[in-house]
Amino acid sequence: MHTDLPKTINEALKILAYNDYFWSDPQKNHIKPHPKDKTTVTSLAESQYAWTEKQARLALVILKRYLTKFQAHGMDIKKLLDDPVYDNPFRVINFEKVIEKYTDEDGVSKIELRFPYHKKIISLIRILKDQKNLPAGYYQYDGESKKWTFLQTDVTTYYLTLIAVRYDFQFVDETLLDDYDQIKKEIIGHRQPTARLIAGEIVLDNATNSLQEYWNKNLRDKKPLVQVDALKNFAIKTNGIHVPAETTLGYKIAHNNNHMLWIDKNTYTKNEVVKALIELDAFPLLVPVNGDVNTEEEVKEFWEWLKVLEAHGIDILKQCSWGFDLKEPIYKKDIDQFNERTYLIDSHKPKEFFENLYELHQM
Repeated sequence: MHTDLPKTINEALKILAYNDYFWSDPQKNHIKPHPKDKTTVTSLAESQYAWTEKQARLALVILKRYLTKFQAHGMDIKKLLDDPVYDNPFRVINFEKVIEKYTDEDGVSKIELRFPYHKKIISLIRILKDQKNLPAGYYQYDGESKKWTFLQTDVTTYYLTLIAVRYDFQFVDETLLDDYDQIKKEIIGHRQPTARLIAGEIVLDNATNSLQEYWNKNLRDKKPLVQVDALKNFAIKTNGIHVPAETTLGYKIAHNNNHMLWIDKNTYTKNEVVKALIELDAFPLLVPVNGDVNTEEEVKEFWEWLKVLEAHGIDILKQCSWGFDLKEPIYKKDIDQFNERTYLIDSHKPKEFFENLYELHQM
């Protein structure tokens, strides 16, 4: 039974940081430790500077989480947690431009930047979130306090640190620089995967274990042209690789490094397109369509595509996924049946057009 209780939050946190029984005591394991708590607690305990108010709040939250652990070992620190006392006054950051790495109350690592309006810095931050395709939840801007908050990832750590160094930000937590150095070493040591054609088979070089495992499981036994076509999905260039194809279009698609390709309908027929897709083992196929298919020309065009697909043995319901819905067509003479799920057609429209449109709706 302990009789000497910690007098400050700082002392209590050091007890938590440096006593393993808080983390793995099988006899008094009342709560399961949060995976990131030990790292965070150790970092706070070893801080060479007075805590900021944000760090103090985090320490208090963590200690409340482990209150039952303290009580189980004879240290009831509830009064201290209810009326917290700290070793030193909070450290106030007075710098205009500040970057801070911290862990929030849920144990999530984040990076915060605070700076007065600076057009170039804002532009660089926007480039980061746009060009690196950061999901919306990865960043947040607080206009009132003029601060940007990002989830800490390898990408945000690397680029935000570069911005901070370039524009002379003050680093509140220098471990962010350590994180940056580690990521930089990994980038320098990383080699982009490449591909070679050996004995009629595509072989990957510098591939990660997960990529090589996926390739072996899903693509290794495919024909070479399909393997070449798949390289673009892993950002691996096809330069210098030439695999013969039965169709000209299939060859061009497979050896092109881009995902977005436009096929000139005046150069290639529907029949040639479907042949190429079959050669590239592209089925089942997702077929998105922009807008509604409801004019005579659009319905005729779409109907021709269906007939070509069926002529090549493609099941248009099982091997194609149509990314659109068509409203049920009705003639204007049947206006009493009209609702938001139907589409009105002039009564003089050809019967074939109506029947084709109705069948497309049924699909």
